[in-house]
Amino acid sequence: MKTTLRCLIVDDEADARSYLQKRLQPHPELAVVGEAGSVREAHALCLELRPDVVFLDVRMPLATGFELIPLLDPAPQIVFVTAHADRAVDAFQVGALDYLLKPYSAERMAQTVDKLLGRGTRGHVALAPVALKPQGSMVVRTGTALLRLNAAEIILIEADEPYSRVWIAEETAHLVPQPMKAWTEILPPEPFCRLDRSYIVNIDKVSGLHAVSRSENQVSFVGLQRVLTVGRAGATRLKQLLRSRDEGLQA
Repeated sequence: MKTTLRCLIVDDEADARSYLQKRLQPHPELAVVGEAGSVREAHALCLELRPDVVFLDVRMPLATGFELIPLLDPAPQIVFVTAHADRAVDAFQVGALDYLLKPYSAERMAQTVDKLLGRGTRGHVALAPVALKPQGSMVVRTGTALLRLNAAEIILIEADEPYSRVWIAEETAHLVPQPMKAWTEILPPEPFCRLDRSYIVNIDKVSGLHAVSRSENQVSFVGLQRVLTVGRAGATRLKQLLRSRDEGLQA
């Protein structure tokens, strides 16, 4: 018996909704059960219809597509469909299955359908994490809310598998449903450094590195009272980066 996924299309432009309907017609495994022109309307339809998939525009009047996601419980699969390429990082952060840029081809839609049905991607590379710039920002999910984090404000990221805990200024920590490996793919290599399996630190926020013994070192931070204890390998890596930073400041 074939799987049929119930889909909701959310876009404030009627022509865009019609175009998406046309691209879905060759795929009977996906059944469009409703359309919405706003986040408010989409929320009401999601409560009523419980779709398996939401094809979601980003920029709409009054609210963005990202503002719909925390309202959905249980959360359906999300496929962003937009003319704007600048929110791909945010889409990745909130767990979107795919990110379609308008206008998309029939072949590109077929790749998305394959991903929805777990049939592979016909050579298409899945939505890849895009490295942030040091002054960039990202959207992350924290519980049922979405939070925008500025990369420069992050002091420390701590493993809490399968999640991670992000520490920012003023002793504030956010539990994010994202593993450490994902952070290493997203954060810029400077000023961030992964010390070991448990910690990623912002070099610009490190205020001190002190040896406690041959195998233990303590790391302190600006704006954070917490002190980390790390091993020799992590301390050596951090020491080299701190030396390079200080030399760069003196140059």
